Amino acid sequence: MNGRMMQMIVRVGLMGMMLIAPAPSAVLAKGDAPPANPGATRHQGGGDALAHYNHGVSLQADGKPQEAIAEYREAVRLQPDLADAHYNLGVVLAAVGDQTGAIASYRTAVQLKPGFAAAHHALGVALAKRGDLTGAIEEYRAAVQYQPDLVVAHQGLGAALHAKGDLTGAIAEYRAALRQNPNLVEAHYNLGLALTATGDQTAAIEEYRTTARLQPDNAQAYFNLGLALQAKRDLDGAIEEYRHALRIHPDHAGAHHNLGLALKAKGNLLGAIAEYQGALRFEGKDAYTHHDLALALQEKQDFDGAIAQYREALRLKPDYATAHYNLGVALMARSRPKEASQEFREYLRLAPDTPGNRTGIERAKTILKVLGQFEDKGKPADKGGPSEASTPPAPPKRGPS
Repeated sequence: MNGRMMQMIVRVGLMGMMLIAPAPSAVLAKGDAPPANPGATRHQGGGDALAHYNHGVSLQADGKPQEAIAEYREAVRLQPDLADAHYNLGVVLAAVGDQTGAIASYRTAVQLKPGFAAAHHALGVALAKRGDLTGAIEEYRAAVQYQPDLVVAHQGLGAALHAKGDLTGAIAEYRAALRQNPNLVEAHYNLGLALTATGDQTAAIEEYRTTARLQPDNAQAYFNLGLALQAKRDLDGAIEEYRHALRIHPDHAGAHHNLGLALKAKGNLLGAIAEYQGALRFEGKDAYTHHDLALALQEKQDFDGAIAQYREALRLKPDYATAHYNLGVALMARSRPKEASQEFREYLRLAPDTPGNRTGIERAKTILKVLGQFEDKGKPADKGGPSEASTPPAPPKRGPS
């Protein structure tokens, strides 16, 4: 089991995929409207499509979505080629949760007016919300083609490319958005995430610092800044940022956990234990936190406490190979060779035969041979030591909502 500095629990996510709600089109004068079908612009009451459209705009501005929907529907009934009415209808339908209706309205708007950049962007937002990233990317690209300075479309395109794994494309779009608006918090934050994923921690740190400067109450920005500093082995800096995150968001389990990891790496065992326990108060079903608490308790010679935490980790994640190994070590320390043997056998069954695990696998096999000599006599075997080396990386977790 090759040594490692620490396990970092990463709790990051794109800032809402930057699904910015589209803005409605403004009031139209009759000269602004597309040509109407003869006889279709007026109904029996004498009103025309533009009157219904403009009334819809007013109702929408007044926070009356259902009434606005009715007016926009009447406007497009009377004048089916009124692209702005289709677009605004889509905006209001999306706002009330009717994504299917919104998508249909946006599609009609861009068919009627192919260069309608705002409608392409809105369609991209709706498709992204529905999980159709490929479709969203196509629409965002159309939006920036027709309106290269549409900041939200560059940001949305960046987020969609990021979610698809195209980090190079995402970084380019976030930077394009920031050229237009250097204070766009979401673009700085998501650019930091993309840079982190490429391994460029130095550039990511700059973006997280900018995010925190622009949005000082953003606990996740301080948390991610701590992660980046921790990855660069700046433990003091990481500790400061995790504590900053916790001042804003005291129940941020990831910040408590990673603060514990940093404190343990600095030799502050009691501080680490307190932070792991703090993390578990807010997210008690995290196997990795239970495991790391067990390691710290074991180092403190609290073997019974460690055994309890390893068992809880394994209850939550039965295939956690390293927890089986370390539980075996703790059981040996308590002179329970038969139970320890079971844990080492389970470790060998679960641990993949990879270069990073081979030392641990050989060590477990050796320990099992030694334990076999003592099980019948009830004598303790060589206690060895707990391992952090082959701990599987924790899966990404959600940040604070």
